[in-house]
Amino acid sequence: MTRFALVLGALSAAGPLAIDMYLPALPAIARDLHASQGHVGLSLMSFFLGLTVGQPVYGPLSDRFGRRRPILAGLFIYSVASMACSLAPSVDVLILGRALQGVGAGAGLAVGAAIVRDTYSGSQAARLLALRVLVLGCSPILAPIMGAAVIAVAPWRDIFWFSAGFGGICAGLLFLIPETRPRHTRADMRLSGTLGVYGVLLVDRRFMGAVATAAFMQAGFIAYIAGSSFVLMTMLGIPAWAYSLIFAINAMGFIGCAQFTPQLMRRFRAEQLILFAALAQSAAASLMLLAALSHHASLPLLLPPLFVFVLCYGLVGGPATVLALRDHGAVAGTASALMSFLQMAAASLGTGLVALWANGTAVPMTGIMAAGAGGALIVARRAFRRRPAAGAL
Repeated sequence: MTRFALVLGALSAAGPLAIDMYLPALPAIARDLHASQGHVGLSLMSFFLGLTVGQPVYGPLSDRFGRRRPILAGLFIYSVASMACSLAPSVDVLILGRALQGVGAGAGLAVGAAIVRDTYSGSQAARLLALRVLVLGCSPILAPIMGAAVIAVAPWRDIFWFSAGFGGICAGLLFLIPETRPRHTRADMRLSGTLGVYGVLLVDRRFMGAVATAAFMQAGFIAYIAGSSFVLMTMLGIPAWAYSLIFAINAMGFIGCAQFTPQLMRRFRAEQLILFAALAQSAAASLMLLAALSHHASLPLLLPPLFVFVLCYGLVGGPATVLALRDHGAVAGTASALMSFLQMAAASLGTGLVALWANGTAVPMTGIMAAGAGGALIVARRAFRRRPAAGAL
């Protein structure tokens, strides 16, 4: 199981690594390519766009051709695109290369959960997903440090050479685990069949309940990521080291809660854990929003509920994935891709709304966090108000 977790974590880390590692180099990229900071910033948006649109393709391909080949194809695109970014003569070429890099990075995210579903179920699947989160959770913490270290001793272009090499390493690691989709179980997925499967999944109460709950929480969580630096550093005046410490403590809480979830799933149903997390997160987000609306936003009023908010997000990931894929083993790749696509779309929406409604206060961040948590609670209550059939989990 540890080997699976390391491989799946590395595959999933390709995306965060490509996002976070080059952030310290943005000013240098703008100077070298004679572009504005805003123009260079489009390379981040293009990466997210590629990451989002590529995932619905990989899932059906993995159901038809096995898990390994689509992931290898994605890693090839990722590595080639990374090399194109490193050689980019202009910012427009960089933007295009980043879009293709996102398309490639989506393979591991889209198919990873399907590999878990192929191999394990119930609390064992939750344990593997928790280990995957542990590996994946290190990347956004370490990647900016690695990027800063690279540009301190080498040109910014070497960051993308590093990404290309990481793609090759991931391709090699993939052969440490077996193909989890045997030939006799593969579906003959043509376009009409794929659209039909997506249609079935979109009206499946349990699948959409789990996925939509996680997606709403994802939107709120990304709103925290997008807005917390402004709220805590610019508005409340804390130094960068203190913000980094707060961010790290919340990240450790998220990872720690994810590691504890498999034990909870031995005592409680996935539906119960999701409902509890949605209720607690909604309460925490409401407290933060009330503090912001009353102009009393301060560290003592924001930090405790913020920690609870992030903790609850860590509690939901494993149970929601297990629940969503439990009844869809035959099309687990397609289901995993749809789940990842919807969560990524929700994350993009959360980021965009924070930027759109920015007004110099903590209200946009806390408001979107509260809306995401409230939406998750409403969906979870509607989807899981009936007790599931006997034998579930």
